[in-house]
Parts: sequence; structure tokens; C-alpha cells
Amino acid sequence: MKKRKILHALIYAVLTLGALLVFFPFYLTVVSSLKDMSDIFSNFFGLPRHIVFDNFAYVLQRPDYFIALKNSAIITGVAIVAMVFFLPMCAYAISRRRFTSRFYSFLYFFMVAGIFIPFQVKMLPMVKLMSNIGLLNRTGAILFYIANSTCEGIFLLVGYLASMLLIWKKLPILTVLLQTRCFIRSCRPIMKPIISTVVIKNSLWIWNDYFMPSLVLNQSNLNRTLTLYQYSFRTENSTNFTIVFAVMLSFYPADLYRLLPVPETDRLRHDGRCCQRLGGIYIGFITCEFPLKGPEYGH
Repeated sequence: MKKRKILHALIYAVLTLGALLVFFPFYLTVVSSLKDMSDIFSNFFGLPRHIVFDNFAYVLQRPDYFIALKNSAIITGVAIVAMVFFLPMCAYAISRRRFTSRFYSFLYFFMVAGIFIPFQVKMLPMVKLMSNIGLLNRTGAILFYIANSTCEGIFLLVGYLASMLLIWKKLPILTVLLQTRCFIRSCRPIMKPIISTVVIKNSLWIWNDYFMPSLVLNQSNLNRTLTLYQYSFRTENSTNFTIVFAVMLSFYPADLYRLLPVPETDRLRHDGRCCQRLGGIYIGFITCEFPLKGPEYGH
């Protein structure tokens, strides 16, 4: 009994320490944005001696701040909507045919191989190509984020669908309409948890990314994102840290995605099988850790 209490105390201590480490950057950003420059240098980690809201007033009075905020919102929003719309359809097609079609098998291998190519290898050719076709702008940034997240997104979605074995009982030749209805009514609801994972991961990356916008977007005020905008308060010899921390608070709304509940799919369970009626045909999913083989599973 004592050993269990000691173990629980150690676990809570480690979790508390981890929570403090995660919370500390947010605390430092908030308290630093409420200080003046003299307080920053004399009392960096402590609470502000005098709360100052002039930093926020200065930022909100600048029109280029709202331009940068709009650019970040547009780039992040359009890229995420495109991912949510296209990636599940691509993953569904590849997961259905990658073991029966050489084309889909090669396509999946090509997607997985793209994950292991370092960004530094493809950075210069990509920027050169985008410069030649006139995409060093907001549209080019959106296309880059969509393309760069496709490989990993397809890998995650196909892997998720692979754990749900699709069973077709007395199924005739599939038409395009039947495939579409199967995807919309059966597969897409089941993919909500992994789609949420892809959305959270990529939205945090796009919203907080600095390196890629610095390469693709020109440095005019009309194209800068928030990450580029905060560097406008840096000079060769000094940095206005109070204003920088006030701007950094705009980055944290993207972290609110972490608080969203993971959606669960409504499925009828019977003997481990999840069935859904689709146009007179029952489509079933078996949740398993490993691929099942045998004539009863369509292999």
C-alpha cells in the first residue's frame, strides 16, 4: 500500500513538473508583454512591477498587424480546408487498391518515400521553381503547405484505414456512385479522429512557421504573416521585446485546437464488427491490430 502511494506521488510530481514546463513559455509571454523595457531587463522572469498595456495599444493601432493576421488566417485556413477535402479521398483510394494495383502501390511507396526527404534537400529547387512560375506570394505559400503535408497526411490516413478491414458481402461490381456513397457515409465518419490529428498538427505548424514564409513570401507588408511581422520590431542593434511578446500572444489561438475533443464515430457493434447499411448492401468494418487474412475476409 505504501509503495503504491509513493508511486502515485512520484507520478503526480512528474506530471506536475511537465505541466509547469509546458505552461512556462505562455506565462513568460504574458508577463513580458505587460512590462516596459526597463522591467524586462531587470526582472525578466518575475511578475511586472507596473502593468503596462501600451504594448497592446501600439500593436493594435498599426494597420500592418491586421494585414499580417489576415495573411496568417488565410494561409492556414485555406491550406487546412484543402487538406481535409482532398487527403481523405486520396487515402481511401490508395487503401482500397494498393494491394491489387501496381499503380496505387507505387503511388503509396512514392508518398512514404517523400516523408524521408529532408526539407533542406528540396528547399532550393522548390524556391527556384516557385520563383520561375511567379508563386512567391500568398498563393504559393498555400500550395507549398498543401504539397508538403500530403505525404505524411496520406501515410497517417492510409495507416488508420488499414486497421479497419473493409468487408464487402455479396457485392457486385462497384460503380462510381457506390464508391462515393461508401466513402461519404461509411469511411469518412470513421476517419474523423485521424483527420482531427492531421488538422491539429498541420494548423499548429502553418500558423507558427517562420522559415517557409521567409523564403516564399516577399518582405512587403502586404504578404507578411505574423511570424514575419514580429521581426519588424528588430533592428540591427536592439529589439523591442515588449512589443514582440505582445505580438507573440497572437500565436497561441492555434494551440486551442489541443483542447478540442477528439470526435468519435457512431457505429453499431456486433461481435467486433461495425456494420452500416448502404443502398441495400451492408458494409462492415472489423477493428484489428493486424491485417486479417482468409476467404471470409476477402483475401
